[in-house]
Amino acid sequence: MRLGFFTLLFLLSVPFLSMAQIGFEPQNELTISPAYPKPGESFTVKVDDYAGGLFGAQISWYYNGAEVPNSLNQRSVTLNAVSLGQQGVVEAVFLTQTGAEQKLQKVIKPIYVDLIIEPQTRVPEWYEGRALPSFGSQINATVLVDDGDIVSPQNLIYSWSMNSKPVHGGPVRAQHKTSFPAPRGTDMILSVSVSRVNGEVLASRATRIPIVEPDLLFFERHSLYGLQKFPIKSSLGLIGNTVMIQAEPFNLDTRVYNRPDIATWDINGVETNNGASSPYQITLQPSGAGGTSRVNFHVRSLETLSQGVDSSVNITFN
Repeated sequence: MRLGFFTLLFLLSVPFLSMAQIGFEPQNELTISPAYPKPGESFTVKVDDYAGGLFGAQISWYYNGAEVPNSLNQRSVTLNAVSLGQQGVVEAVFLTQTGAEQKLQKVIKPIYVDLIIEPQTRVPEWYEGRALPSFGSQINATVLVDDGDIVSPQNLIYSWSMNSKPVHGGPVRAQHKTSFPAPRGTDMILSVSVSRVNGEVLASRATRIPIVEPDLLFFERHSLYGLQKFPIKSSLGLIGNTVMIQAEPFNLDTRVYNRPDIATWDINGVETNNGASSPYQITLQPSGAGGTSRVNFHVRSLETLSQGVDSSVNITFN
């Protein structure tokens, strides 16, 4: 009992410590969004005083020494970044109720960053859309950085991540280009952070990349007019003696398209020699009195089974 009494007496005799005495000073800063604006891009600066050290203070905003119009007592302001190679200085001046003044400053040096995504999948040359990655296909990505200084990509550090997972296991030097297979799913997030060798972050960018399934359409190739640009919807009726059909895979990995493990045609369920120099073309002619035939084409990789597609079309000879 005596030990418990003296312990309690000791605790009561210890003076209470304030937040400041134990190192918890109010933390005040300016935050910017987007974190790395492009030249001329609009950005927002706001006061982050989560510890409440500036509660009730009057706020005045300045940008490059000039007061920001209509900004008095606003907790955030929206500004435009300066030109490439220049820097802007944002200042928030706080006048507390006791008359004390505090300044918070943020230096904005705009940087140009371009993230180029190049899916290594195929679409016809005449197709007006863009190629999209499909599961297992290769994606090439390049990041271009310009902060107004002459900085070689060899002297920068790149941190690539795909769906928040590092692409190269961590930051790598001089790796402004990267390649990786498209993951499973309907989309993915690719991000890259660019830093100097001293650890200073120059910029970061992220983009959402859609992922689709390969598709296959059939087109008639005319002897006089060449390949018709409108696909055969479900069936094609013909009066002539022969017709050439061309199968066009969309968003199939170019490696599979150029060297498919499987590229077969069948007519009414029977595998058929296509009789053409290209595996993607077949010449058809009626047998007997004509009628309708179901024509199917199948292209696929045996290494990556998701890289493949097959489809059918009805051809009717009158």
